[in-house]
Amino acid sequence: MCEPKWKKRLLAVLVLCFVVQSSLVYSDERHEPLSEEALAGRALWHRHACQTCHQFYGQGGFLGPDLTNAASRVDSTRLASLLKVGSGQMPALALADAEIAELSAFLGAMDRPEIGRGQLRLGSEGQGGLQAGFETAVAERLPEAGAAAAAGFDLVRTRVCSACHYPFRASPVGAPDLSTATSRLTADSLDLVLTSGRPLKGMPPPIPPLAPDERAAIAAYLAFLAAERDELDARMQALAGDRRFDWRDLPWWEFP
Repeated sequence: MCEPKWKKRLLAVLVLCFVVQSSLVYSDERHEPLSEEALAGRALWHRHACQTCHQFYGQGGFLGPDLTNAASRVDSTRLASLLKVGSGQMPALALADAEIAELSAFLGAMDRPEIGRGQLRLGSEGQGGLQAGFETAVAERLPEAGAAAAAGFDLVRTRVCSACHYPFRASPVGAPDLSTATSRLTADSLDLVLTSGRPLKGMPPPIPPLAPDERAAIAAYLAFLAAERDELDARMQALAGDRRFDWRDLPWWEFP
């Protein structure tokens, strides 16, 4: 057994560690404060317990998509639809237009790509870095692919298809590699999937529905992925390997 003097010393060390840790936590430099609208959106985020299903920078639940970069990935029409009528496992929150604007402002304040990007689901082994590398690699080559493929890429990003589909491999939830879609499906079958989804295989129909020109643009983008698969994969791996991350830059004070 330790003698009393050693117990006192050990207790003093533990207290000192607690004091140092507390000072580091509460003295971190805070970045620009949230606007009044974003603060109201944060209150809505907590009131509806969004953190139960969604994450910011790895903090939160795993049932729904990571929303770290939702502001730059989900367009306003899609966001309003999700918050008003829901989608799949996402319940209808029936938010008013003003509340949707507030929550959008909060998501915008949390979206800081210069710090990092959110991770995809199910412990995907650094998939967040791969996704960022993938999007950069695609954006570099899109000018050569044409306007239709570029529009399809934007649609796939704003519809948050990356919540289920991983770059160049099947995901743990069984979502297939999108670069193989045009070789697995006929043009008519692909158009049907983009219209009605595959509910029996876990893919819901797009909400709001995709217009014919939007489905054609996504098909053009998928054909581009198939044609450039090897080059894009190699570039993605190189970009993901170069990423550096500083935990001190994260806006910890805003986390759930």
